[in-house]
Amino acid sequence: MAVEEWHESAPHIGQSGFSRRQFVTRALGLGLSAATAGSLVAACSGGGEPEGGGPAEKALVPKGGPKSTPNQDVIYPEGYVGPIASKKATIVKEKVTLKIVVPQSTSVGDWKDNAFSKWYEDKTGVHVDFQVVAGEAGSPDALTKVNAMIASGDVPDAFMNINFSPAQQMLYGSQGMFIPLNELIEDYGAEIKGMFKDYPDVKDLITANDGNIYTMPYVNDCFHCNCGIQRMWINKAWLDKLGLGVPETLDEFEEALKAFANGDPNGNGKKDEVPLSGVSDQPLSNFFMGSFIYNPGPWMDPPWLFLNDSKVDFVANKPEWREGLRYQNRLFSQGLLAKEAFTQDVEALQRVGNSAGDNILGAARVWDWGNFVTVDVEDPKARWRDYVCVPTLKGPDGTATAHWNYYGAAGINGGFVVTSACKNPEVAVAWADGQYELEAQLQAYNGKDWRYAKDGEVGINGKQALWTTIGTWPPDDGLWWGQLGVNYRSSDFRLGEVVDPEKPTFEKPLYEESQKYYNLRQDRSLQLPPVYLTEDQAAVAGELATSIENHVLQHEAKFTMGQLDINDDAEWQKYVDTFDRMGVANYLNAYQAAYEAKYA
Repeated sequence: MAVEEWHESAPHIGQSGFSRRQFVTRALGLGLSAATAGSLVAACSGGGEPEGGGPAEKALVPKGGPKSTPNQDVIYPEGYVGPIASKKATIVKEKVTLKIVVPQSTSVGDWKDNAFSKWYEDKTGVHVDFQVVAGEAGSPDALTKVNAMIASGDVPDAFMNINFSPAQQMLYGSQGMFIPLNELIEDYGAEIKGMFKDYPDVKDLITANDGNIYTMPYVNDCFHCNCGIQRMWINKAWLDKLGLGVPETLDEFEEALKAFANGDPNGNGKKDEVPLSGVSDQPLSNFFMGSFIYNPGPWMDPPWLFLNDSKVDFVANKPEWREGLRYQNRLFSQGLLAKEAFTQDVEALQRVGNSAGDNILGAARVWDWGNFVTVDVEDPKARWRDYVCVPTLKGPDGTATAHWNYYGAAGINGGFVVTSACKNPEVAVAWADGQYELEAQLQAYNGKDWRYAKDGEVGINGKQALWTTIGTWPPDDGLWWGQLGVNYRSSDFRLGEVVDPEKPTFEKPLYEESQKYYNLRQDRSLQLPPVYLTEDQAAVAGELATSIENHVLQHEAKFTMGQLDINDDAEWQKYVDTFDRMGVANYLNAYQAAYEAKYA
């Protein structure tokens, strides 16, 4: 596997990449007021029974879904939890067409001519008229196009990977445009019911406050993704040369950076080393604040909120946050932290990490190796192999808390929703459900170039493997679904990929490095679980989210680089008071009410 620009380790659907920005834009995430959204839904749904539509009088799919028998050719690891391979009859006896709206994807290419689309049609007997909207999954562009579609009354049978937020699901469900899936899942969802047994939290998380399920979930239990927002990478070869161990405390980390700056670890006789850098959209605070306080970070949904004895609280105005900024300023003031960490993107940092000739980068606060250096898995001496993770550092009082996303596996942002325009909703649910089956998952993820593991082959986690890619990953565009569709990639599924000792990928070392954060993870009771906001709550959250985010990130940069004095009490108080003027209390109250409505 040669990996340079595409990284399986990066956040994808069901993780946190788009969720914060997509889940509300102003009122409801589509740029609609509540009243406007309600009128549009009423116009296109006809009060729940669209003209010429509505559920068919006689279901086209047998109860329990299509006939299925286990595939006995698969070797499962001991204790395996995840998708199961089966041989299924087609969903329908005669071809049925569904109209499904999907986002653009370079990897998928033309949805109707995509190799997996054709393969899955042969397996199911269901033809899909894919209606593509501009913009990637969960992006504002895609949501804008969907907004226009809803406004025109041209509603499909289903939306897939448009990523409607929980607030949107509740709104459109209450208005009758999205239909409840509870009974359809019970009658036709053989695979998803198995998933619910494996992951009972998923069923609870995708159930709205009204008791209805409006989406088929996107489950991606990615071990390393659950801590990826905080990983700090350091050049172990430089540490070894300078006689230093991997830092365990803030002071040891500072001393290592000083040694990088002054000890000529690349051996070229020049003082050209960059001790520490990063990129603008992956804050340094994601790592350093763990030495002072639990920090859920800005990629969580919602950002910087946590539970303090079951009360929703905000972390970025606490005294401990100030202490974290003091430490970052201390590094910057000594020339140990590059100012570009607050302005450059990944490509700019890669130019530093890939510098011609001698390596000059000591440490980087980014998601994985691919964010700062080319990952060439074929080269045993490739530069990326010199870097290891720094565990959360012990702070002055011994605090070392790593953020762990306990709810990262459950993608609740509308992976697949069925509308009231669908004449055969049982076909739509069975079609989506079939994607959770193991062979379908592997085919969608790898194209045709994969196989089941042989007895004795070892996976990423050291157990009997389950499957392996043949050749390189990712497949060529047009041969797979680019991690779209509905997914059931359990932890055992992901870690069941064969590790070829002759051609190892970076997934195994990434899993091993991420163990350092898992071992320091926060108590689950601190993390705010996903909530379902009402219209009014979504309006409050949408109005304040961007302002809060900008205020936190702008002041992290200013305090760290000394543009504002972190030791000036008046400056700090001004920063804190601004949150009050913004209405952070209302923001917290909205989430508190939503939390209590679902979890009280």
